[in-house]
Amino acid sequence: MSVEVGKYGRIILPKEIRERYGVDEKSRVIIRERVGEIVLIPVARYDRPTEALYGSSRLELQLDRPKEFARQHIRKKLAEEIL
Repeated sequence: MSVEVGKYGRIILPKEIRERYGVDEKSRVIIRERVGEIVLIPVARYDRPTEALYGSSRLELQLDRPKEFARQHIRKKLAEEIL
């Protein structure tokens, strides 16, 4: 399967691919480079984002920047799902 690269480097993913991986308007993908390849990885979306944070903090831990801590936890969790 191939697609054409349009103006500004945009590509259109075929409908079958979008449906198979749950990619739609406003979806985010991670772009990775491998030797001679460009890889697109769909970013998981959570219907209830707070559930994704479960277990990310401990009561005895004092946080100065809780949002940054939560973002780091989500990045780590997504990276584990990718690998």
